[in-house]
Amino acid sequence: MGQNASKILKIFRVKDWIHYLGYTLIGSFLSQNFNILNFVVTPLLLSYAYSLNDYYDKKLRKKYFFIPLVLFLIFLPLLPTFSAIVSIFFVILFTLYSWPKSYLEGKPFISTLSNSIGFTLLLILPFWGLKEFFINLYFILLIFLMNNAAQFLHEIVDYKKDKKINKITTTVKFGIKKSLTLFKLCLLAAILTSFSLLEKFSLIPLSTILFSLLFLRIKKANKKVRKKFKELGIFIGIVYLFELL
Repeated sequence: MGQNASKILKIFRVKDWIHYLGYTLIGSFLSQNFNILNFVVTPLLLSYAYSLNDYYDKKLRKKYFFIPLVLFLIFLPLLPTFSAIVSIFFVILFTLYSWPKSYLEGKPFISTLSNSIGFTLLLILPFWGLKEFFINLYFILLIFLMNNAAQFLHEIVDYKKDKKINKITTTVKFGIKKSLTLFKLCLLAAILTSFSLLEKFSLIPLSTILFSLLFLRIKKANKKVRKKFKELGIFIGIVYLFELL
């Protein structure tokens, strides 16, 4: 029983839910929409994306991704229209990302962008409509840029593994040095975007600027740097929530 539970937790990557649930929580504060269904759907979307990706990447026998997909489809009619559209787009995007016939994951730049766009969708999932989207456009751009930076970092760390299995990510195509430059360009863009938020917020742009400056100093990326980026990113997310309260 314990082994099965541990296996399920690993397949659906439950330990990775916390920061993406944080996106949904931040989006809830931005839109003042605290519909509990958003916090049910977000884990289902993540579980689907992760388990589908593992099914094709690791050539698994069992199609565990059907479980969150079916549960998502059950809850879908209960979601507000905009949230339903966003969540459907998430499912389509990550299906195309992992499905061998489209395999966006193996296409340079498209893989990086689709991953970053996909997870940014979890931020706007609670929005009521396009009005909140445009009001918070700079904030959305900021999260998108930080997602891009995180994705480049992830690709750099997984470079050897991806190259070995012929997964042509942006980093495999253009090399670690250029990807590290792109990683830093995303952080610089995040700093510039943060200045656009100073009229509305204080802690959010300032914490983002300090966070970005810290990682602009790195000369090489490894698992230790990726772990630090993730852990400090969660802390920055808490700072965001503190200001939004």
